[in-house]
Amino acid sequence: MNNSHVIINIGRQAGSGGVEIGKLLAQKMQIKFYDKALIKLAAKESGLDSTYFEKADEKPSSNFFYALTHNLFGFNNETVLSNNALFQMQSDVIRKLASENSCVIVGRTSDYILRDFKNCINIFIHAPLESRVATIIKNKGISEHQARHLINTMDKKRANYYNYYTNKQWGYAESYHLCLDSSVWGTEGSVEFIKLFVEQKLKLSIV
Repeated sequence: MNNSHVIINIGRQAGSGGVEIGKLLAQKMQIKFYDKALIKLAAKESGLDSTYFEKADEKPSSNFFYALTHNLFGFNNETVLSNNALFQMQSDVIRKLASENSCVIVGRTSDYILRDFKNCINIFIHAPLESRVATIIKNKGISEHQARHLINTMDKKRANYYNYYTNKQWGYAESYHLCLDSSVWGTEGSVEFIKLFVEQKLKLSIV
């Protein structure tokens, strides 16, 4: 890839292969990849235990408060920190990483957080329910009933989180530059399609 700074934000339905596509895309473009690693980075930046970020991961703020007894921002007393504050810390980490390197970021409303950054491409990976159920069963070794429940739970959680913190709708085409059905393209095909899309939209040369 040339030296242009590029950020690719990926939203995804559960079982659609969004993480795998994001990892392979970053590898082929030779740029950074961030997913749950952002939680550890946010914890490191804030000085908080990563378990607080994990509990708040992709959950909206209402009714989620955690009593912290850490030395937070120089204060030694007990502090109550809401998911909104944790979200802000994670957002600061995302903006810092995006300003430093080209990267692929999966989830965490990164498309909204980085809405003022240049050369950002926002992508949503989806697939038919039956395809996603089959993928979850294969990857996790669970029953069809469990797979359907997991998909429903994860998608609702992600939608609630995304819609709460942004002014957009999770999974709606108008919220993204590109929506891609991974069941049609497969992992490798999806990566090649996204690379071509990024190259055409940003007028880049990607090897």
